Amino acid sequence: MSSPFLNLPLSLTNALQQAMPAALYQTLLTQCTAVTLLNQGLSNQNYLLSCVAGDKVLRVNHHNDWCDRALEVECWRCAIAANIAPKLEWVSQDKQFYLSDFIDQPQGEWGLLASMFGHLTARSPLAATHINADKVSLLVHLFTSLSQLPVPSKTITITEQWQQYAKQLHGLSHQQHSASWQQGWQTLQNMNVRIRHWLSQLESCVLLPIFCHRDLSPHNLLLHTQPHCEGDAQAKLYCIDYEYAVASHPLFDLASAIATHQLTQQQVDTLTHKVIVQYCQSASLTDVAAAKAAMPAAINCFWLFSAMWALLMAATAPDEDTLTMSKYIKFYNQYLALIH
Repeated sequence: MSSPFLNLPLSLTNALQQAMPAALYQTLLTQCTAVTLLNQGLSNQNYLLSCVAGDKVLRVNHHNDWCDRALEVECWRCAIAANIAPKLEWVSQDKQFYLSDFIDQPQGEWGLLASMFGHLTARSPLAATHINADKVSLLVHLFTSLSQLPVPSKTITITEQWQQYAKQLHGLSHQQHSASWQQGWQTLQNMNVRIRHWLSQLESCVLLPIFCHRDLSPHNLLLHTQPHCEGDAQAKLYCIDYEYAVASHPLFDLASAIATHQLTQQQVDTLTHKVIVQYCQSASLTDVAAAKAAMPAAINCFWLFSAMWALLMAATAPDEDTLTMSKYIKFYNQYLALIH
């Protein structure tokens, strides 16, 4: 009887057999009881390998020019050492494959707290109340842990990120014949004065860059319950997907969490105060008042970068693929509308 592990695409199992240590490959062959596609994104796809000795996640990375896989693994391993990331059991030499522990979500997926349209938008409270946990305390603990990680070897300021996106879009603008794409690019160019004001406000309140995940949406957070020394279960948040992690502005991760989580205004205020006070005490930010005043600019930059990313994705769609172009233009317009 063949192993369920062989239900993976044939080309993938052949590649894994070549890349994996023979003992690990054989273990997966004998222990795997089921294979399930977890998700498929632009830069990777993930499979759940149900195994007798504990479930695993097999990640298959797609080739791209923007992700530094070595840096991604470096940041992931730093987070593992701080016990805020799933254990990374194996990485292929070329960084195409990762094998990590699977973290089950018995209390409901943290991703249910995702809000596509920002924390100020009216929304159903159903998802936000589904998870029985102190969301603010868990997020504060996560930010504390992230801020104490070693600073990554690569640094990108908020201004540099904007400049990189703008340079890419400018280069692509000469090849684009779509009127909606060109309109979107022109709209961004018309915002340059406002954008420079946000960037100036942010850069003026930062002292030191810190470890920055840069994509702390609920879909990249897992609620992990682990046994406590006294027998009680203790919950904490784990981060996954370190593709964008670098040393950067302390407020950007906070902005991404506030922008994408379903939190009440009181929860936002409490989270903002606690995290900013902590950053100021660690000398990452100048002072509490300046950092709080810069938060609207940080949130605007988060949605700005999301919109610029969507416009980049639209530009890379084949000319004949009008559906993909339309999808990303729609995302672009949604993200841009969230800027205040």
